[in-house]
Amino acid sequence: MGSTELRPHRLSIALYDNVNGEIKLRKSHELDVAGALTTVPEFAGEKVADLLLINDGDLTYAKIRFDERSIATLKKDLGKIKDSLTRALCWSAAWDMARDAEISATDFVDIAIAGLAGESEVSTVTGLGFQLTTTIELYAHPSHRDALRSKLADACAGFLAAAESGSDHQLQFAKMFTTNATSPEHIERIKALLDGKLPGLKVDADLRWFFVIALTDLGVFGRAEIDAELARDKTKTGEESHAQAIATIPTLEAKQAAWKIITAPETSNSIRAKSIVGFQSIGQRELIAQFADKYFAELQTIWGQGFETGSTFVEQMYPIAVTTQAMLDKSYQWLKNEGKDSPAMLQRYVNEAAEGLARALRAQERDK
Repeated sequence: MGSTELRPHRLSIALYDNVNGEIKLRKSHELDVAGALTTVPEFAGEKVADLLLINDGDLTYAKIRFDERSIATLKKDLGKIKDSLTRALCWSAAWDMARDAEISATDFVDIAIAGLAGESEVSTVTGLGFQLTTTIELYAHPSHRDALRSKLADACAGFLAAAESGSDHQLQFAKMFTTNATSPEHIERIKALLDGKLPGLKVDADLRWFFVIALTDLGVFGRAEIDAELARDKTKTGEESHAQAIATIPTLEAKQAAWKIITAPETSNSIRAKSIVGFQSIGQRELIAQFADKYFAELQTIWGQGFETGSTFVEQMYPIAVTTQAMLDKSYQWLKNEGKDSPAMLQRYVNEAAEGLARALRAQERDK
């Protein structure tokens, strides 16, 4: 748990308004904040702003929050903020609020779509890809996941069409679209991307594997297509991507085979890592759930194979995709019973993984 001590901060508070379709600064004031409540007389008489930004200019390290009107503004107009630092502060705070279940996953997806439309920093777009996958697959209520995936994929299709040919934005939007694709139309578009039909998009070996693995995850490609891709890319990286693709095949038999590879002491670290990524394809919850008991039963044995192998298995094979109270209870029961005498570091890893699951459950409750 973080400290509850109230520390003094020197920061700036700013009022922003939507002026002719652009979010513009109206007024800001720098002040010292100390204690639980700080009055800002300089804002007395000001009309309520469309966006109230605390720590404008990023003068201090602090968790900031938005009021309801500011959230509503971000859901429509985040991309209309011209200053990249201001946008970054809004992105960071919105993500933090989503993780803490202070806004819903649905709200965060809406904020992201509004912001991506005007985001010039490719590093921000790249980071959002991870955040949006986490939001939809872990923090969204299960009843909302499919609709949110489809909504984001459709938005990314538009961003992809508008992106400059050959740009880093084009590449990131192609990946984000592919990650969230759901419909038959989406699948056909991924195939077109794989075939190099989007002008400007350089489809190298790594990107080909990205598309092949996505189509495997969706149940479109199987072992024949995966093996054919390896024949095109007979490199160490190709072998690793091949292992990930095989582990991604959405069948129980494929998962059982991947489990053996992942837990075998002789498996190389690189093949193990890629196989874990494929095994843990987050949309394959029903398959992953069938290995939950096996995960807890083998924890101590695999931990004994050495720190790198053991810690990788404990952290990365935890069935986080199965976001249920029953899975959380199973985790705590292991810590209380079978794992109570296990090494302290092992218990710590399991407890941290369980805390991540508990966070996801709180977020899902908020998104109901």
